[in-house]
Formats: sequence, structure tokens, C-alpha cells
Amino acid sequence: MQQPSRFVAGLTPLPTAARVTRQRGALRMRIITSIISLVILVVFILIFGKTWNTGWTITIVVLWVLSTAFWFLVTVDALRRAKRDLGLIPEGDAFYLDPEGIEFVFPKPVRVRWSEVTGFKLTGRNFGAGPALTVDADGQEVARIPVSFLDATPAVIDSAAQAYSLGRVRLDTGALDRIL
Repeated sequence: MQQPSRFVAGLTPLPTAARVTRQRGALRMRIITSIISLVILVVFILIFGKTWNTGWTITIVVLWVLSTAFWFLVTVDALRRAKRDLGLIPEGDAFYLDPEGIEFVFPKPVRVRWSEVTGFKLTGRNFGAGPALTVDADGQEVARIPVSFLDATPAVIDSAAQAYSLGRVRLDTGALDRIL
């Protein structure tokens, strides 16, 4: 028996690897700007610090330390999450679309017939790994994968879903309008 043709959405580390590279660059820039701002702060205090109260100097230094530490930690955390996401992406296929339905291989095996699909949409947020493609069956989410892990764009996935489901299922991208 010949297997019917299937649409294959593969896994790719490229967008996530680019995110790791961007976050490394952001961390490097954070360090450079912190050093530059520290030099400016020291010069500013040396020039003007003698004319005001010591409390002002301490307040300015404390505010600089707190803001620098906060943004440094935010940048380090973003790099840590990007590296973690990169480590989660195996080689292979994410899911298949065929005349019967959707079959997820990653992150867990799930098979949903087109008649059972109650939601096929993009959800989530626009930072970190970004929005995720989710599949709901009988009102319950059964599969989720970040779009940035896929080698297919949402437009291509939507076209394939419409073709294989004979127009019954479309990829709902409405949630992207609410993403910050």
C-alpha cells in the first residue's frame, strides 16, 4: 500500500541559534555600555560632586548600580533561555499534515484527525522562543511547539492545513494581534 503524500514540518535550530548570537551580542554591548557609563559617572562625580551633598552622590551611585545590575541580569537570563531552547531542538521532523489529520512527532507523539481539531492557532508571546503553534482537539490543547523551532513559516503551514483538510482547518493567527 502506498503512503499518501504528507506535508512535513521539520525542526531547525537556525532561528534559535541566531537568537543565541543576538543575546551574546546584547550581553557584550551591555558590558561595554556599563563600563562607559561608569567612566562618565565617575567623571561627573569628580567634576560636580564637590558642590552637592554626599547623600546625592550615594543616591546616584546606588541608582546606577541597581539599574546596571537589573539590565545585566535581564540580558544574562535572555541568553540563558536562548541557549536552553537551542539545546531542546533535536534533529528530525516536528509534525506531519496529511489527508487524515495532524501527527506530531515533537515534543510528544500525538495524532489528531481533522474532524477532531477544534483549534489550530498561534499563541504565546513575542519574546523568548516566540509564538507557539498549538493544536486543540475536543477543546483541549494536545500539542504545542514554538514556531521558531520549525523550518516552515505559518503561511506555508496554513496553506498545507487548508489543502489537506479540504478547507476545514485554517491556522488562526489572530492571537498575534494581541502579542506585545
